[in-house]
Amino acid sequence: MRIVHTSDWHAGRLWRGVNRLTELAAALEDLGEFVVRERVDLVLVSGDVFDSPAPSAEAERVVFEFFKRVGCAGIKTVVIAGNHDSPSRVHAWGTLLELVNVWAVPRPLRAEEGGVMEITTARGERAVVAAVPFAAPGVFVRALEVAEGDGIVHQKYADTLRRLVQQLSQHFRDDAVNLLVAHAFLEGAVLSGSERQVHVGEQWAATPQSLPSQAHYVALGHVHRPQRVEGAPSQAHYAGSVLQLDFNEAGEEKSFVVIEAHPGQPVRIHRVPYKGTIPLVDAHFPSLEDLERRAPEFRETGWLRVTVELPRPDPDLSARVRRLLPQAVVVRAQLPETPHLKPKVERRPESPQELYRLYHRLRYGTDPNRTLLEAFERLRERAEEP
Repeated sequence: MRIVHTSDWHAGRLWRGVNRLTELAAALEDLGEFVVRERVDLVLVSGDVFDSPAPSAEAERVVFEFFKRVGCAGIKTVVIAGNHDSPSRVHAWGTLLELVNVWAVPRPLRAEEGGVMEITTARGERAVVAAVPFAAPGVFVRALEVAEGDGIVHQKYADTLRRLVQQLSQHFRDDAVNLLVAHAFLEGAVLSGSERQVHVGEQWAATPQSLPSQAHYVALGHVHRPQRVEGAPSQAHYAGSVLQLDFNEAGEEKSFVVIEAHPGQPVRIHRVPYKGTIPLVDAHFPSLEDLERRAPEFRETGWLRVTVELPRPDPDLSARVRRLLPQAVVVRAQLPETPHLKPKVERRPESPQELYRLYHRLRYGTDPNRTLLEAFERLRERAEEP
């Protein structure tokens, strides 16, 4: 069985004023051509199909054209919701897309309710796919419906996820290719920095050991840097995002994963780079004169973050740079060093509460009081309700 794992499309993303849907459409066109040409049997999409819960009609068109093309070729697809997707909308359009061989899982479900799917490919091969879409801990609890009572609600997210994975993987079979597709943050995964920070802290981290050892392959989404998960008991990979989503991903090759799998045998894996995307490039110039001289070198290189060394602030710098380099989306002046007045951040915030404290400290110079913290926590919990 030949499988393709892709993830984190973020269709409809408006990035620094730039709509990158054309790039995504080109990459999905190339991916669709590969899937059909190479006679792929199954496509796994591990979440964050869209960049927002209410995507534009154009973003939906690009996504659904891919699903239609692949499905009409007789290729099966399983797609799960990520933290950027709306579970309700995934459920709605997923119902219709079953007509073109797409099975969408909007939220964590028990096996008999759709959390585990048995799929027979066009060539008669069988796969058992366990699906774990992104969800807040309370949703995982409802999916589990275990006998321990309300006390499980207060257990760690990692433990709740582990229990759900264990229940779903009990339905794996010796005569099938067993797959887990999940949208989650695992300890040890290397972040790109473009992920939504409130969902990649310690509160949301599961352990690689919670993944099932009997899975042929674990298809992960949520982390944008392509990578294998070290310490996992089976082959587990983040496909990564299709596009370089911010400048800390400049130079990072984005790719999808191709898996060759057969019952009772180890899988073979390789990656194929996406085509059609525009790279992000850091360009540094020691002076405006150097920028003017070298600008032609950078006009066709990609989206630019331009840094120019200046002896003093120049209010017209952005306009001057963009006249020479229209594709510059970020323009920065590097001035002689001055005392740093902002609070020093010793480490990356690990929870929504820490992020809010840091924001308040940077914005107002003080920590938020207890009333504000309690109000923030109530609003956060309400926002995470399904």
